Amino acid sequence: MKVALDPSACHATQAGGTKRCLIVELWGVGDLVMMTAALRGLLAEGWEVTVLGKPHARALLESTYPQVSWIAFDAPWTVFLGKYRLWCWPWRRLFGLFFDLRVRRFDAAVSVRKDPRDHLLMWLTGAKRRIGFATRLGRFFLNEAVPVSRPEAHKVEDWWEVQDRMLGAGKPHLLPQLVPDAGLVEKFRARFRENFGRKPVLALHCGARIAVRRWPEAYFRELVLKLRGEFDFGLVLFPDPDGYGSGLADLADVTLSGLSLPELVAALGCASALVGNDSAPAHIADAMGVPAVALFGPTKPEWFRPYGKEHLVVIRDICAYRPCFDYCRFPEPYCLTRLKPEVVWPEVWDYFRRSGVLSG
Repeated sequence: MKVALDPSACHATQAGGTKRCLIVELWGVGDLVMMTAALRGLLAEGWEVTVLGKPHARALLESTYPQVSWIAFDAPWTVFLGKYRLWCWPWRRLFGLFFDLRVRRFDAAVSVRKDPRDHLLMWLTGAKRRIGFATRLGRFFLNEAVPVSRPEAHKVEDWWEVQDRMLGAGKPHLLPQLVPDAGLVEKFRARFRENFGRKPVLALHCGARIAVRRWPEAYFRELVLKLRGEFDFGLVLFPDPDGYGSGLADLADVTLSGLSLPELVAALGCASALVGNDSAPAHIADAMGVPAVALFGPTKPEWFRPYGKEHLVVIRDICAYRPCFDYCRFPEPYCLTRLKPEVVWPEVWDYFRRSGVLSG
């Protein structure tokens, strides 16, 4: 687990000469973690950064990046259902946000979303430089449109490309990084030592914010039982806030539910490895150097896999319509429900055998 930022990421801002940047990342926890690749690069170059994101952005990132300013905004176009019901949008809050952003006089605003709504928002801030990936509508609002030269690029690499446009090529490309709260880390380390002694700790997170990204609970049960037969480890279960995964509590040595985001980060950072879905915990683990096994269904791992090479992504082209992302045309996501444990097992077993992370 990484325990400190690189010194270069903690530049003191320079009075009178500081450049101000707005980073727009209005989506989920995993997106925010991937964004830290560029955030670190900007901080290393002495930029004063403000992040516009959902209310959880500050809770997730503040312990790692205390020098960053935060503006909480739950954009109405990011909800799962009803995003185009314009009459339901909080227009007074929106106009207040636009005014607040404009008076801050940003030197630059950046986003990697190929979404003209982000680009319009950046234009409304009045930022001198508005940098993002070109779209047909977005070109009107961006004055430094980055061509989409690599459609299969990972989102971390998209952030690096925007950083290069902003800072100039040749600056270091830094990886996503989270540093958990030290007090919380000690709390979970002590609990795991008490329960497991020196055994490796396997974190199991069965959930995902989008239901079609969840491998069935029963499949996770079969996989865990197979792992128990091969390796000696302590199992920590992290049920989703809606309870998904709690049906496996009888398999777990410790169940951690109702955690805050800082607690989740600290607990995952104390694990030896994570098994889960295409969801935020895999990115959190990646940002702390914890190996992850991620089961992918409808989305593209080329874009959204945990970025480091130490991870295992398990996926099969079972459905002809993949990638379909978050809206499945079938009653169930066959790309996951037909990805049976007996198909997954040889790959997972070989990964843990070769990596040695569950071997004590």
